Amino acid sequence: MVDTSKWVQHDKYRKFANNWKLIGVSSKIDFKEQRLNEEIMNRLLPLMLDTFGDGGMDIIKKSFYLVGLEKGEGIIETMEVTNDTSFCVVPLETVFMLRGFKTQQNTENNNVVLRVFGCPYENIMPDTFPKEVLCKYFSKGLVHAVNPNVCISQPCRSCMGDEHCEFMIKS
Repeated sequence: MVDTSKWVQHDKYRKFANNWKLIGVSSKIDFKEQRLNEEIMNRLLPLMLDTFGDGGMDIIKKSFYLVGLEKGEGIIETMEVTNDTSFCVVPLETVFMLRGFKTQQNTENNNVVLRVFGCPYENIMPDTFPKEVLCKYFSKGLVHAVNPNVCISQPCRSCMGDEHCEFMIKS
């Protein structure tokens, strides 16, 4: 079991909870609309793969990336943006914190490392699509909303049996 006490910064979460509305995140979701969207996606993605094979997969990856890019741009639109590598994790960390996951950001060898305790994409499109594809491309879009020239890798993944997810941002 991972000792998260050294990774958790309670003040950061308290501050975030008090200010989350500043980034324009809605506090209500229309359940019926959300459910219909999920049902459509649950049918659409497998049909695209069956019909178009690798071409369908490429379209799906690009759509995950573009949605992440759009969400990331929405998160940072009210902030003073810098191309600094450490700022690139802001949209990524914000999404994870909104979903209730504990995170820790560190700098290691001039790279920014964001650790997430749990799988942030675990319940998104369950049994419809491999979550590691969603994770990779959606997360990449979030980070590229700040700086499209950085590289993002995932040395550790909860969905692959690791104790936590880890995102490494390199300039």
